[in-house]
Amino acid sequence: MRDGDPVGDPVTQRHERRRGALDRADPLAATGRHCRRGAGARRARPHRRRPARRGSGGGGGAPAQGTGTGGLTSLTGNTRNQIVWAPLSNPSAVRTEGSVSRYKAWSTSKVLVVAAYLDTVVDGDPAKIPSGDRSLIRAALTRSDGDAVVAIRERIPGSPGAAITTVLRSIGDTATVAPDRSQGSMSWSPRQQVRFMAALAAGRVVSAKASSWLLGQMQPISAHRWGLGTIGASSFKGGWLTPESETRQMGIVGGYAVAIITVGEGPAVVQTDGDSAHVQQMNRLAALLAKRLG
Repeated sequence: MRDGDPVGDPVTQRHERRRGALDRADPLAATGRHCRRGAGARRARPHRRRPARRGSGGGGGAPAQGTGTGGLTSLTGNTRNQIVWAPLSNPSAVRTEGSVSRYKAWSTSKVLVVAAYLDTVVDGDPAKIPSGDRSLIRAALTRSDGDAVVAIRERIPGSPGAAITTVLRSIGDTATVAPDRSQGSMSWSPRQQVRFMAALAAGRVVSAKASSWLLGQMQPISAHRWGLGTIGASSFKGGWLTPESETRQMGIVGGYAVAIITVGEGPAVVQTDGDSAHVQQMNRLAALLAKRLG
């Protein structure tokens, strides 16, 4: 697999074949039609949507109720699920339970695109954002609209990947590297997502005003408020794609920066964008996280 090019990823490859859009759609847009097409992309052939599998999260992207841990009491030794958290009062005191071997960003990367836009286009001042761009950002972060985030990315001068990576380096993330395209397929570890969320809460992402404004935009629509949304997250963003791939979220819960992720665990439920998320397992992970947070 080439860096930043999900065409070589068998999971993404199978998914894009089902859509008839292999090699044609920008995977950043494809991870939150999540998959509406970006500007200038050719129209993909219609695809048949598979019915949602029935789990406790319901179908068709309906808001999920918390299901408790479902008997999940520990992730020790678990290699398909992970929860990570750190107190905002001491962000370096990171705790983690479980582990995963892959962690594609999917649509959590939309937050990074918006952060880079704030840094390079409006000098860290949200008051300077044109009304049209405000609407695009809102769509990208609440509905996970792919067209919207591609339009915002195209506003970034020069290299979008370099702009995103600069934001990450400024908060101490020396591991994550963003490409110019296909940000959804980049690797972004749960631990580094917790670092990012803690920095947002501390006002250290781009500027204090930019951080506060960005947190305010991370309010998913009701259909996407499963997982962290069931345990009172004040701000969060999720990412998902296929029944075989990762489903993940990062956010703020009480006085903690948190991230949860599952790799293909449990039934996959078709969301409002036509992609699939492991709603039931994310609810369970969120419930377990809530117990750890006390």
